[in-house]
Amino acid sequence: MKYQIVVSDKFDGIIKKLSKTKPTVFKNLKKQILKIVVNPDMGKPLRNVLKNCRRVHIGPFVLIYEIARNEIRLLDFDHHDKIYKG
Repeated sequence: MKYQIVVSDKFDGIIKKLSKTKPTVFKNLKKQILKIVVNPDMGKPLRNVLKNCRRVHIGPFVLIYEIARNEIRLLDFDHHDKIYKG
């Protein structure tokens, strides 16, 4: 099944800032997103408030995404210590 990437407004702002301030982290994030497109179920399923979402660690950072029909929705990306403190 082919998946389309959908980026939330919040995530869009994060990656624009990240590409300028931390290019190495941005490059690693892009690599991980490409892996998710190939295998969307690779991330660990989350619970409670983030039910139906998945997470993937990229160094000390976490990418949160959701799989819905033929879409992969990229929701949030931040340091592990901050990502779950909504």
